[in-house]
Amino acid sequence: MNRTAKAVLAASALTLMGAPLIGFGLSNEATTNATSVASNANAATEYGVDLVHSSVLFKIRHGGLAYFYGHFDSFSGSIQIDPDNIEDAKFSITVDVDSVDTNNTKRDEHVKSADFFNSRQYPKATFESTSIQQVSDGVYDLKGKFSFHGKTLPVTATLSDVSFGEQRGSDAIGFHAVFSIKRSDYGITKYVDANNPEDGGLGDTVQITVSCEAVSK
Repeated sequence: MNRTAKAVLAASALTLMGAPLIGFGLSNEATTNATSVASNANAATEYGVDLVHSSVLFKIRHGGLAYFYGHFDSFSGSIQIDPDNIEDAKFSITVDVDSVDTNNTKRDEHVKSADFFNSRQYPKATFESTSIQQVSDGVYDLKGKFSFHGKTLPVTATLSDVSFGEQRGSDAIGFHAVFSIKRSDYGITKYVDANNPEDGGLGDTVQITVSCEAVSK
């Protein structure tokens, strides 16, 4: 049982059984603290990603020279977050892999093929957060599991620009997260040079950027 659940049970028990328990070593302060933790557990608001004002981008190096970029036109997600307790937030993002757009139709079809994404067999890519830790003012390590191309591996994103406001009369948030993967770790090795992984036909490292606005549900 996790700490929050224990706190909720403790608060409930103290409320039901009353003051006599104080004589057995449970102080008024303990009662107040347990109730406070229980209240904080319910303080997080759930937000849904606003697709119109959000972006999921990736970049990869071509021929050991310049980077080219792509994005996804279809994705969704939810965030549960309390502005006073960001480190307990939960992030979940799902991308429709078939919606990839690299500004070149022929290349898009190749990226969707079995050489790369194999979007017919693996239509979704997902990120689920597991923990958040502040590393500097306004910057966090956002750890999670990234599921892509039939594999699920741990990743750490840099989370920043977490902001709170309103959008069309509803509570809203914004955030920016960046992480990198080695595509060979997910079984995508087309054009990866085994001797120079970043300087072959296509680099091995793919940087992924998620910049989102989300509105309260």
